[in-house]
Amino acid sequence: IMGLFSKEEKAPDRFRVKSEQYLTGMGMYYMAVVVDTETGVNYALMGGDSPSLTPLVGADGKIIVDEISENLGEKIY
Repeated sequence: IMGLFSKEEKAPDRFRVKSEQYLTGMGMYYMAVVVDTETGVNYALMGGDSPSLTPLVGADGKIIVDEISENLGEKIY
């Protein structure tokens, strides 16, 4: 967003990669779990022919949410 940060400052990254892997089979696909550092919500990110992003749900059907903490913004793996 223009004007919020000076040229020396960079906005902190909101999303962090929690885990990632490449899947092969019918082509090459990228799969990652990313965490929103402001809300703690986990998302499944699938890259390939048609990239997609969706909230990650647990076995109980509820969206997986990490507790917000100082180190949530750090790379986890």
